[in-house]
Amino acid sequence: MNMRFDFYTPSEIADILGERLKTQRLALNLTQATLAEKAGVGVSTVARIEAGQGGTLDNIIRVAIALGMINHFAQLFDITPTSIEDIIAKQNPRLRASNKSGE
Repeated sequence: MNMRFDFYTPSEIADILGERLKTQRLALNLTQATLAEKAGVGVSTVARIEAGQGGTLDNIIRVAIALGMINHFAQLFDITPTSIEDIIAKQNPRLRASNKSGE
């Protein structure tokens, strides 16, 4: 089942992802210290990430690699085409944004 985060706050998402990383660490029978060493980060960094208290993207990627979960990032920010125009646009990506305020 794919969980969607549409109605969650950023802190709720961080909590969920931290819990998932903790669950995987425990499934691999790793202590926070062992994971930190494998990932090349501090134990406090692992503890903060698991507690949903943030971490740099670099450190989260390091932890994911150490847990064998890096392929979960494969579709992160990947644009799924929903029309023929989207498919064409993906083949010819924009190189920069325009100055127009289209927000």
